[in-house]
Amino acid sequence: MPIHLVIVNRLHPDVCEDLRARFAGDTNVRVILDRRLGARRRRTAPAAAERRRAERRARPDVDEKLRTASHTIVSEPSEASSLHEAHEWIDVLYDRVGAIRDALDGHDRLRREAEAIAQAHERLRSEVDRARRELEDIDAAFARALMLANDLLSRLRSEASPSHTG
Repeated sequence: MPIHLVIVNRLHPDVCEDLRARFAGDTNVRVILDRRLGARRRRTAPAAAERRRAERRARPDVDEKLRTASHTIVSEPSEASSLHEAHEWIDVLYDRVGAIRDALDGHDRLRREAEAIAQAHERLRSEVDRARRELEDIDAAFARALMLANDLLSRLRSEASPSHTG
């Protein structure tokens, strides 16, 4: 696979042939004639929204160089820089995986805390219900005691009244 691609302006096919002859034995260089005439798709009616995010073949630096010169050279990244980029990508990926792992651990911790809070809530609810029943029992006992006290008081008053008048 060639490492360097020499793109020759389509107005200079003679330069293209000359460069092809010069680099014929070099497998690291490929010489091609720029065949692009403009935008690849031409329509008379307006097109629907473009599905691609960007033109895949757009290289503004190459386009500018071919407008002003007979040729330009595009080099593939070296294996070392590709390896460096791969290592950087792996490091970023590893950091993101770590962040996801931390988020999942946090989620599990929060889920356990929520379950513990729900259990405490149920325990407290049952204690409140028990206390409410006890208060109702105390209230009923107090009402009975008050009724008995009032009954006793009225009896005492009724017994004390006839002896006081005679």
